Amino acid sequence: MSCSYTFPSGLTLTSTFWFTKHYAGGKFFVISDYSIYRGRVTYRSDEKNIHTLIITDLRETDSGEYWFRIITNQSAQKWIGKPGVKLTVTGLRVKLTPATVTEGQNVTLTCITSCPLTDNPTYIWYKKTVTSQKASGQSYSITNITSEDSGEYYCEAQNKYGRLNSSTVSVDVQYAPKNILASVSPSGKIVEGSSVNLTSNSDANPPVDKYIWCKKTVTSPKASEQSYSNTNITSEDSGEYYSEATNSIGNRSSVLVCFMVLSEYTTPFCVFI
Repeated sequence: MSCSYTFPSGLTLTSTFWFTKHYAGGKFFVISDYSIYRGRVTYRSDEKNIHTLIITDLRETDSGEYWFRIITNQSAQKWIGKPGVKLTVTGLRVKLTPATVTEGQNVTLTCITSCPLTDNPTYIWYKKTVTSQKASGQSYSITNITSEDSGEYYCEAQNKYGRLNSSTVSVDVQYAPKNILASVSPSGKIVEGSSVNLTSNSDANPPVDKYIWCKKTVTSPKASEQSYSNTNITSEDSGEYYSEATNSIGNRSSVLVCFMVLSEYTTPFCVFI
């Protein structure tokens, strides 16, 4: 930001400085004395009666109006350059569409700012923890998104003045239960009168909120817990079982697990390897 000026002959300049208003407190501050500008402000006067204020590492809090002031050796002879210089510092942010992401959807990430960027900036997309860029362009589309696409994303805008990174946006891909693993303990042949425990585990986002254990050929569920324990087991409990896992996205069933309870009247039906 630059200001050029003239003043009557016979006067001597005693002070020149830039100042701004700290809107939170309603006070005026000399830029060089204001702590948030410390180390980021340079004054330059390359030509006579022209003063330039340079602010580096711009922040959104630097937005505001800036004025240049002249003070001379006569207390009544002092001026403020008007109008001031209005500065708007905008940050980049990423808009996620849709806001809630479910596996299989088409998702778009858009790099936006509160005011237009000049000089036709280029945009590059990155995923945190991944070194190579994901895409270029102001928008980045992911078709048929999967859980592997979950993560933190951000965009980088670049023009002749430099580069600016956006804040990150979290893409949390939700999906119905999958990779459902059902197990039986002890496995194989079980002696009548002993106990058996069936356990189910699943990968899901959000986590599974309900498990149901069913026996093949039996219409009503056997239990509604992640683990199903049967004590004092009888030959009638022999058979094939599966678990059904459910979350807010959907439900899926495990493969069948089989166990056989041995008694003197047992007819084998499970094949054990």
